[in-house]
Parts: sequence; structure tokens; C-alpha cells
Amino acid sequence: MPVSSTTTTTTTDPSSTKPTTTPINTANITSDPCSVYRNFSSNGRNPIPYYSYRGVYDDTLVEWNGWYRLYLQGSSAQIPELHWCSSYMACGGYAALLLDGPHPLPEDGIVTRDIYGFYPDTSDSKQCIKNSRSNPIQVKACPGNYYVYRLVKPTVSLPMPTYCAVVVDTPSYDPCSNYTSLDQSWRGTNETEGSNCDRSTNWNGWYRLLYKGMSTQMPESCVNVSRCGTNVPLWLSGSHPQISDGIVTRGICGNYGSDCCYYRSFPIRVKACPGNYYVYEFVKTSFCTAAYCAGGRLRCPPRKESPVARCEDHHASLFYYYYYYYYYYYRPQ
Repeated sequence: MPVSSTTTTTTTDPSSTKPTTTPINTANITSDPCSVYRNFSSNGRNPIPYYSYRGVYDDTLVEWNGWYRLYLQGSSAQIPELHWCSSYMACGGYAALLLDGPHPLPEDGIVTRDIYGFYPDTSDSKQCIKNSRSNPIQVKACPGNYYVYRLVKPTVSLPMPTYCAVVVDTPSYDPCSNYTSLDQSWRGTNETEGSNCDRSTNWNGWYRLLYKGMSTQMPESCVNVSRCGTNVPLWLSGSHPQISDGIVTRGICGNYGSDCCYYRSFPIRVKACPGNYYVYEFVKTSFCTAAYCAGGRLRCPPRKESPVARCEDHHASLFYYYYYYYYYYYRPQ
């Protein structure tokens, strides 16, 4: 375990508005932050819906000093990036503090990142507007796949600002060979009945989307209101990955009124699999009534594209996909 001239652990008392810190000797400020840091127990700082808010943290009350490694429920954690912002989100305080920009690589050394604060408005879901900048922090990626942060006192103009923490682990198995098939026809983008809510679903692991037995995927563009068996249909904000990308994180948008991303739910992880399908690590949505949609644009066969069909949306396109795949690759020469 990395140590300084005085070993320390920083903890937070969830029953108090003022975190408690064991003193540490930080005289040797020239040391590698990956070797000299404080362990910071960030229990209660994971993003949750504000209506489940039980927070008491206010990071303007903390006497920050030096570098910190975050832990959440005993697991190594990190400050989430901006795509983690969701409607009605809190992280144990009121204003949720997120990292602007990607985490660095080990070869990047120490980098500076802006911090933005987002706080919920119970009358409006437009929480994720980047207009409340806090004080910047420094970040370093360390050998062993973790990060350390030089945390500072946030801007006092933000109400009860709190650094968020999430655990982003690597599965010990390949999600492409260990998933649950999710075949619920009401999730189809053309389905108009129902008020289902995925916040009440006990998600566990990875899922492959099907529609009436046929493989499909989440849409990557706006879905009409009151489709997918729910009031707020959720679609993938960003493109699906390639196989070479491995596991990626994507934002989730929900259409309401005239705004295709009026609501934002917690991000999910996605992986492309051999055989032209995807698996998703679904999580409880941050609000109701909202549900993940099934049905989107299919990728055309590699290297060639049909002169007639362009792998259009939804399930009938599967027929054309396989028809033209056979036509181009297996037709008699």
C-alpha cells in the first residue's frame, strides 16, 4: 500500500455534515502522487436520483490537502466524467461535481481538469447544462489501473457541492458469451401501449436485445414520445462501438415534448460482439416512467453496402440484411 512519511486513511462520517480526516505529513510534495496519497472513503457519493437523496456532504467544509485515491464500498473508484450527468442526480450533497474531460493515461502524467457542478431542479429536468464551473483539480493515472486526484475546495457559490464517485470495473468474463437475452416486445420503437419503468427492474449483468426472437439494438436517434411501452423512451446518445473498441460507456437520452434529450438517465456500458450484435449493461434509470428502447439501425455487411437496402431501421431490415449478405458473399460467380 502506498504510504507517505505518515500513513493515513481519510474517511467520511455520513451522519455528520463535516467529514473527518486523520492528519498526514505532506511535507514531501515532490513525491510521485501514485506513491503518496490518502485513501478516501467515498461511501454515499455514488450518483443517485435526488428524490432518494439522503446526503449530508458539503465539500466546501473539507480541508483538502494533497492527493486522494477514492474508494466506494471497498472498491477503487473514480470521479465520473460529464456523460454521467443525469436528470435529478445527487451524490450525497446537493450539487454533483463531475470531471470535464477524459481521465488521463499513465503516460500523460499529471493533468488538470475542470470540474462542473450540476444540481437538480425539481421543476425542470434540464440539469445537465454545463454552466456551473467549480475550481479545477489535478488528476494522475497510476499503474494498477486507478487514479489519484489533487482535490481542492469547490466553489462556494454552488449549494453543498460534492465530488461524485463511481466504480468502473472490468468484467472477469467476456460479456459477449455471458449475457441474458431480453425479448420484451413492448420495448419496440413502434409499440405505443404501456407505462413501464426500468427503474423498477432488477438489472444484473449484461443483456442482448431481441424483438420477437430477432436480434436488434438500441436506437441511436430520437424516438417519439410514448413509444417503447413507456412515457419517456430511452435511446443511446452516441454511436455503437466497433468490436475493436471493447467496452465503451454511452449516455442515455429520453424524449419529452420537443426536446429529444430533455431527460438524461444514468449512462450504460456497451460492447460489440462477433456475429453482428451488441450487449448492454443496463442499470436502473434515474427516473420514471422511462424504459430502454429496442430497435435501431443495423450495420450493413462489412466492406460492401447494398445498392438497394441501406440496413434501415427496425426488424424487417434483418431480412434484407441477411438477403444481401448472402447475395454479395455467397452468390454463384
